[in-house]
Amino acid sequence: MKDYKSIFEHYKDIKEIADFIDDVEKLRFYYNTQQFDEMLNHINSLMQKYCVETLVWNTVNNNPPITFQQYYVNAENFLMAQGFKTLFSKGTDVKKHLTYEEIDFIESIINKVSE
Repeated sequence: MKDYKSIFEHYKDIKEIADFIDDVEKLRFYYNTQQFDEMLNHINSLMQKYCVETLVWNTVNNNPPITFQQYYVNAENFLMAQGFKTLFSKGTDVKKHLTYEEIDFIESIINKVSE
């Protein structure tokens, strides 16, 4: 799958998507510069910001992360799912930027979390 952040860039005029882009950039910066304490602080702030969504996400994905890499991947996947869920719910034309396989994958994640 192509980098979902580049797809979000097409919709950065939507406030929620601009926020997701900022959150992804911070997460990636902390992980890539190995500032793991800051990364965990950022993840905790995301958990507070998206309290209900996080509870659902953690219930569905019941293998809690142990390593920093697992925390990072889990947070990336969460932000990707939430961002696309927002774009789909706003009736954007986001699907034109995705392959059929990517659409199926994203919709399966959203449906799994929405159950």
